[in-house]
Amino acid sequence: MSFVDDVLEVVDSIPAGQVLSYGDVAALLGSRGARAVGGIMRSYGHAHPWWRVVRAGGLPPIGHEASARLHYDSEGTPLRAISREPGYAVDYAVARWRPSHPAALHERTDHSR
Repeated sequence: MSFVDDVLEVVDSIPAGQVLSYGDVAALLGSRGARAVGGIMRSYGHAHPWWRVVRAGGLPPIGHEASARLHYDSEGTPLRAISREPGYAVDYAVARWRPSHPAALHERTDHSR
C-alpha cells in the first residue's frame, strides 16, 4: 500500500465525534510528514471523513470551517469557543482519538521520512 492509501485508511478509521491532527495521522504511520498528510487530504479527502482531521489547536481545515461545523454538530464532536475566526475549535483534549492498537497502524508499513 502507498502512503496515500495508508493515510486514507487511518482517516476512515477515526470514529465519529473524534479527531486526529495532521501530525497525529503522520505519526501513526511512522512519518513526520504532517504537511504530506494535509496535501493528501486536500487531493483525496473529499471521499473520506476529512473533517475528522484537524489543524493544530483543533482548528478545522482551512476553507471548510462552515461545512466541518455541520459534521461536528451532527456527530456530537466536542467544540470550544475561540476569539478568532471561525469562532470555534474542536476540543482536542476531549475529542482526540486514541487508537487501542496504534502500533498496528505503524507496523503495516514504515513511512519514516
